[in-house]
Amino acid sequence: MSSAVVSASFVSALIVSTAFAGSLADPLNDSIPGEISGRVQFLGMHRDFEHGLSGSNATLGTLLGYDSPQFGTFDFGVAYNHAFELFDGGDTAILLNDDINVLNEAWFRVRPDGGVFDDIALTAGRKTIHGEVFREDDYRQKARSVEGLEITSTAFENLTLSAGHALRMSNWIDLGDRWDFNNFGDVFGTGYDTDGLTWLEGGYTGWDKWNVSVFNACAWDIANLTGLRLQHDFCDEAAAIGYYRHEEDVGRAASRHTDAWGMSYRQKLGAVTIEPGLFSVHGDGLLFQEATTGINHPLGVSMLICTKHFDGGARTAFISASGKLGRTSLYLLYNYTWRTATGDTFDAEELNLVVKHPVTENLAVALKTAVGQELGHPGTADRTLTDARLFVTLAF
Repeated sequence: MSSAVVSASFVSALIVSTAFAGSLADPLNDSIPGEISGRVQFLGMHRDFEHGLSGSNATLGTLLGYDSPQFGTFDFGVAYNHAFELFDGGDTAILLNDDINVLNEAWFRVRPDGGVFDDIALTAGRKTIHGEVFREDDYRQKARSVEGLEITSTAFENLTLSAGHALRMSNWIDLGDRWDFNNFGDVFGTGYDTDGLTWLEGGYTGWDKWNVSVFNACAWDIANLTGLRLQHDFCDEAAAIGYYRHEEDVGRAASRHTDAWGMSYRQKLGAVTIEPGLFSVHGDGLLFQEATTGINHPLGVSMLICTKHFDGGARTAFISASGKLGRTSLYLLYNYTWRTATGDTFDAEELNLVVKHPVTENLAVALKTAVGQELGHPGTADRTLTDARLFVTLAF
C-alpha cells in the first residue's frame, strides 16, 4: 500500500474520530504554555476549459502551528504546511493544487513596554501579513507568507502604521515551487534576482465617517506601487469605497506605467450585503495583484480569472453579495470585463459561488464553483470555463 493511501486512511480516521469530539489540541493547550492550533483539509478540484484543457485532482493538507505566550517583551510562533496529491487526471497544471512542504511561519516579535515604544512591535522571520500591500489569501492549502522584517505601531490614536522589508515570499499558489519562499524576481517573473521589497502603509479612522488607507511598496529593480483606498460610511449599513493604484518601473526593470481606478458601493440589506462597482486598469497590467502579493479588492477572489481584469486596458463591472442562510455562509461574485489591450482584445464574464457550512464546531464543508465565458477572441472560438472545488476542513 502506498504512503499516500496510508496517510489518507490515517487522516480520514482522525477526522471521523475527532470531528464530533472537540479540538485535538485542547488537552495539550491545557497543559503547556502557549497555544497549538492547526487543521487537516481535503481539497478536490475539477477544471474544464472548453476547446483546451481539462483536469482533476485532490490533495490532503495539514497545517500545524504554535504561538508562544508573552515572555516579558518577547513572543514567537511557527506554522508548518504540508499537502500531497491523493489522485490526479488530465492537465493538472491548470489546477494550482499540487504537493507542498514548507515552514510557512517562523517569527520572533519584540513589543517594548512603556515610553515612546509603547504599542510598537518589531517582527522578524517568516509570517503571514494581511494588509494593503500583502494579503494572506488562504485559497488552497496555505496562506501567502513573507520572510523579512516588519514594524507596526498603534501608538497614535486612530492611526495604524506598518513598514517592513521582505527578502522572499511564499505564495498561496501550489504549482511548481511557487508555494516555497522565492526571490521577488521569481515572484514577479523578471528572470533575475532582486534585493527584495520594501513597504509602508497606514490607516486612519479619526475623521468622522471616513476610513483612509495609503500605501507604498518598492519591489527593487521591478516596480514601485503607490496606492490609496478611501471608504465613506453613510451609516452603519451603507458605504462608498474608492480605489487608486499607480505602478511604474524601478532600477533595471523595463519601462512600465500603470494606473488603476475603482469605486464601489456597499449596502447591507438585512442579512445580505451587496457591493456593485467598477474597476479599470490603464497602461500596463498590474504587477501587484492576486497572483503575486495580493490585492485588497473584491475582484481579487475571482476563481477563474478568465476575464483577466488586472491586465492593461481592462475595464470591469462587478457585483458581490454575501450573507447567511441559517448557519450556512453564501458568497456570490459576478464580473464582466471589456478588454482593449493591443492584440488581445475580447470580452469575458465570470460568476463565482461559495457555499460554506459548519458541520460541527471544528468541521466545515465548503463548495466553490465558477463558470466563465471568453467572448470575441480574434480568430478564436468563444469558450466556456468551469471550476469546481470541494473543501472538507477539520480545525483544531
